[in-house]
Parts: sequence; C-alpha cells; structure tokens
Amino acid sequence: MTGFINLKFCVLLWLFLGLFMSVHGAKKYRICIVDGKEVTKRSTRYCPKLDGPDSQVECVVASDRLDCLRRIQKGKADFGIFTPEDMVAATNSEIEILITNELRFDREDKYEYQVVAVILNDAHIRSKHDLRGKRFCHPGYGYEADWTRILSNYFEASVVTPQCSTNLTITENRVKASSDFFGAACKAGPWVNNPILDMQLKRKYPNLCELCGDSNKCSMQDKYWGRRGSLLCLTDGAGDISWARLEDVRQHFGFTLGGQEATPEDYSLLCPDNTIMPLNSSNPCIWVVKPWSVVATKRSKAQDIQAIIDQLDHRDPNSWKSHLLSLIEPAYLSVESIKPVLSIETYFHQAKGFLNANSFSACHPPRTIRFCTTSNIETAKCSWLRESAAVYGIEPDLDCLKADNTTHCMMALNDNVADVVMVSPDLLHSAKRDYNLTTLFYETVADAKKYLTVAVTRKDSKLNSIDNLRGAKACFPSYDGVAWNSIAYTLQKMHIIGCSVNIEMANFFGPSCVPNIPKNESDNLWKQCQSDFDGDQGALHCLSSGVGDVAFVSMNSISQFINVENLDYPGPREENFKIICQDKNLPCHLSWAPLGQAMIRSSSSNMWIKDTLDVFLQLDGLFGKSYKDLTNAFTMFGRYDSVSDVLFHDGTEKLRDVPTVKNTDIMDLPYNSILERTRFCYSENGSRKITFDILLVLVPIFSLFY
Repeated sequence: MTGFINLKFCVLLWLFLGLFMSVHGAKKYRICIVDGKEVTKRSTRYCPKLDGPDSQVECVVASDRLDCLRRIQKGKADFGIFTPEDMVAATNSEIEILITNELRFDREDKYEYQVVAVILNDAHIRSKHDLRGKRFCHPGYGYEADWTRILSNYFEASVVTPQCSTNLTITENRVKASSDFFGAACKAGPWVNNPILDMQLKRKYPNLCELCGDSNKCSMQDKYWGRRGSLLCLTDGAGDISWARLEDVRQHFGFTLGGQEATPEDYSLLCPDNTIMPLNSSNPCIWVVKPWSVVATKRSKAQDIQAIIDQLDHRDPNSWKSHLLSLIEPAYLSVESIKPVLSIETYFHQAKGFLNANSFSACHPPRTIRFCTTSNIETAKCSWLRESAAVYGIEPDLDCLKADNTTHCMMALNDNVADVVMVSPDLLHSAKRDYNLTTLFYETVADAKKYLTVAVTRKDSKLNSIDNLRGAKACFPSYDGVAWNSIAYTLQKMHIIGCSVNIEMANFFGPSCVPNIPKNESDNLWKQCQSDFDGDQGALHCLSSGVGDVAFVSMNSISQFINVENLDYPGPREENFKIICQDKNLPCHLSWAPLGQAMIRSSSSNMWIKDTLDVFLQLDGLFGKSYKDLTNAFTMFGRYDSVSDVLFHDGTEKLRDVPTVKNTDIMDLPYNSILERTRFCYSENGSRKITFDILLVLVPIFSLFY
C-alpha cells in the first residue's frame, strides 16, 4: 500500500512539474530586430525587459531585414517586421511566411500610399492615348527608400512604349522613350548615381527638365522636386499631368487640412481604364498602391504570434508587452491584425498595381551582369544582393556565378564567361598583366583603414632603414602582391636593385619566405617558408617566431595579428613590433591601396561600363553605409551570416570610380601608380628601361593588330 501511495505521489509530482514548466519554462517566441542608425539602439533599450520570466518573447538581433528573413527560414527566429519590398524578395527566394499584422500610420488607411494621375482639364486629355506630346510633372528621384524607382516609374512604364536600343544603356533607353513621348517634363533629381553621367543625360534630353524651376540644374533642390513639387508644377501652369500620391492631392486641393493650393474643379483624375473622374470622387481611381509594412512569421506559429501582438499595449510602460510594442512600432501608430492571416501572394493581390509594377518585362534579350564569386557564402550573399536589386527596380539584373578562387574568376572574365570580380590588392598586378582586366570601382575607406604596406621588424631589431636590409631574412605575404611590388619599386627607386627583380631581390635579402615565388631562379626566397606563412598573418607569424627579420605587410594586419587568439601564435604584443620609416619627412608606408576593387574586361564597351557602374552605385546608395531607410534592408558592407568581409569588406565606406573617399583626397605612393611605373624599372645607374614581364603582356596585345 505504501508503494502504491509513493507511486501515486510521484505521478502527481511529475504532472505538476510538467504543468509548471509548460507555464513558466515554455520556450519563448523570438522576434528578429534590426537596429537603425539611432544613437540609442532599440535592441539595447527594449530587449532586456523581454528577458524577464513573465515575457513570452525574446530578441534576436540581426544585421538587416533580409537577415531576419533568413533567420526565420532557418528556424533561428520566429517573426519580424518587413516592408513590401522585403516580402517580394521573400517570394522570389521561395521563403514561405504568413502576414499576421499591418503597421499603419493611420488605422483607417488601407495602404501606406496610393498613387494617382492628375490632369489639367484644359489639356484635353480624355485617355492614355491623348498623353503623347503633353507636359509631364514627375515627383523626381532621390528618396528611393520611400518611393522606389519601380513605383516612381510605373506611370511611364504603363503609357510609354519602351525602347531597347542595344547602343544605349538601360537607363538612357528609358529616358529617351519618355523624352520622345512627352513634349516636356520636370523629372528633377539624379537620374543615375554618377553625377557626370547624370548631367550628360540631362543635356542630351533637356525637354525632361524643361518644366523645372531651374531647367539647367534639374536637381533635388528644384521647387518642383518631391511629393508636392509635382503638384505645384501642375497647378502653377507648367504641366498638363502630374504623378502624385492621393493624400498629397487631397491636401493640395483642399479636401483635407493643410491649405488649398488650387481649385479642384479645374483638374480631374486620369484612370488606368482610360476614363476621367472628378478629383473629389468618393472612390478615386488608383494606378498603384504601396502596402504597409507588416509582421510576418512561419505558418506554424502565425496564430500564436498574432495572439501575442493583439494583447500588446502601453498601459504599463515598464511591462514586457509595452517594450515589445515599442520594438514593433518605432515609426507607426497602429498595429492592425489581419484575419485570417494571409500569404504574401494573397496580401499583394489586394494591393492594386503592386505586383504589376514589380513584374514589368525588361528588354529582350535581358541584360545581365555576371558577378563571379569564390565561395558558397559569397554566392549566397550575391544571390540576396540580386534579389534586393530586383525589388528596388535596379537594372541590369545581377547573376551570380561561382568559381573556385579569384584566379579562376579572372580567367572566367578573360573567357567572357563572367563580367565582374572583386580583386584584392595582392592580385591586382596579375589581374592587369595576365588577364587584361581594368577597374570598374573601388572600395573606398578612410586613410587609417587603407591597405598601407609597411616594413615591420621586432622591437629589439637593429634594422632601422630600408637600405640596411641587405642580407635580412624577409617575410612576404605572397609573390607579386602589394608588398612584393612595393618594396621592389622602392629598392629600384633607391638604385639598390635593377630590372631582374626576382634574381636581384634574392641577392639582396638573406634566406626568406615569399610564398608561391617561382623556384627556378630565386631559391633563396622560399627556403624559410612554412605551411602557415601565407598572407599578412603568415608573414607576421614568420617574423614573430624568429624565422624572419623583417615582414612587409599591411598596417592593419598588425593589430589583427595581435588580437588573433591562436595557439600556434606566441601571443605577441604591439610593443614587440616597430615600423621602419625611411625618413622622418617621408611617410612610413611603402604604398597604399584600396581594400578591394571590382574588375572587368578592358575591352568592355563604354555603354556597358556606364550601365554596370550605375547598378553598383545604386546598390551602394540603397544598402551601403548611407542607406536612407529606418533600418537597412540588406547590408552590403558588414557581416553576412556572422562572417566578415564577404564579397565586400566590412570597413568599406563607399563605392567610387576613383580610389579615394573624395576626389580631393591625396596620399603619397598609391599602388596603382606604382604598377603603372613598373612598366619601367630603375636600373642601378639611374637609367630606365621597360621590364621583360611587361613586354610579355604587350606582345599578345600587339599581335591583335596583325
């Protein structure tokens, strides 16, 4: 009997503990949070409260919104906040999620905004067929995070016959089609992201700036630029038709508070079905809408997530519910449930024109930029970059092709199998000499983050200048890289070595390590190499372990080497090293280079270069360090899936077609100039002659002409 009682007690205790754990120890749902640019990060401010035992939710902090999508797909997060563009990217990437809530500015507004076409009655426009030759007022460009090019160009895409001349860039084809269709227009702001090309286009098609307040500049400072600018252009008498948001139309014509700017009876709405409608219609005709941002989650958790969100309020500002609501609605005033929860496709089918706007056919055959990647993670990031470009209307399209390494990518470019590859400074010489590639753009950074090549020794070394390195055991990151070419150039300029670089470097230095150097004529330069002496970190290991006397590496690699927690390295300290400076009045670095650069075939046409450069500059503007949205949709320059320096370097500030942050920046000894000067070498008697390796490059080029 006692045994039975004990068994019964154990069963009851087990049931009680199970119930207790289900109530108090249940696994929390994970909200994926993206911090914006605010000084005080939302995750730091609100997430700690969600760690309490009474909270049903905890935070997962991601680098961008598409990172949140990937985390939900992989089961590392349960729900997050996404824009309509994010949802299109999710659909294109076959990520299945359901929409549980909308985030609205106003509870009564079904959409974030609706776009209409307003016409001047006296312009005698009765249908789309009457638009040719009319004067068009457009809101302009320059605020793409809120007004994507897909939506801003939707009207023209609907009424203007597209042009697909193979002799023009995609942007110029679109501009020319509008220029040929409309008699005049004001389309202020940047048409392309390159200011020089932008001005060239505006001078070539001046009628698209003719209606602007300052037709010569046609800039974002124009009085007719922006949301209300297109309506002012119309009602000031400059134009015949305006592309504008419905809420701005209602305010502009006095239907809502804000001050009446014009008499509504003189204007009408042009409808997509070729009818005309009064401005004050209770059910105005809409061309395209932008849906609200949403809360989305996996199908299996949608009902639970919606139930949690439905109970949130700010009645107790210190509660986890209030803090979660603050995380969800940083810029919105109302969180509305969608019942029943909807798939992305169903949600978008309720948004007039939105799917059409995202599916306008491009020119055939389509133009594609083939981006060569060298690893699975690079290919994955490139694929998301491609999706991000597509949903923001950036053309030509990107395609991602994987090779085994950068050298194979350069071969692919040379064989016209790929178009663009990111190249490190160490491979720049090979890219130009062996594969006839040229630079499309640079990853620019502040001076302190540039690839500065320096000569480093141990603190106790007696080596204190470049010219007394004779006989020293040298450690290089690689053969024919930045360090190798920079010290060779320096020694030539000092008339210490001549033009037979490999042989004379072998005679100048003692037994050294130059990874991958040809072994037939420079045995002395690979004798000290060990398996882990590759790259900057390997060269510093070569130095710190006592194998070498001097290392030629990038300045930034020294601090990285010191911070590496690796049992193979003896844990050096910064004070263990010193940098050799040749002259107090000269810079200590031997050369400087951008962190990386995108390279293309030298034979690429000017038209293709313009198209391709504009794509990457647009991507930089949308997803780089200066993104304009509240939170970043995609991080071009930053960690990807917790991995650094994928495709682009994390420290990149901006992409530019010059290697400096600004055109006015000046730093001595740019590596590009050093490579140009290696066409000639400085012999010991001071005369100059063309080097043999450059002749090898020139021979096949000259042969093309015979």
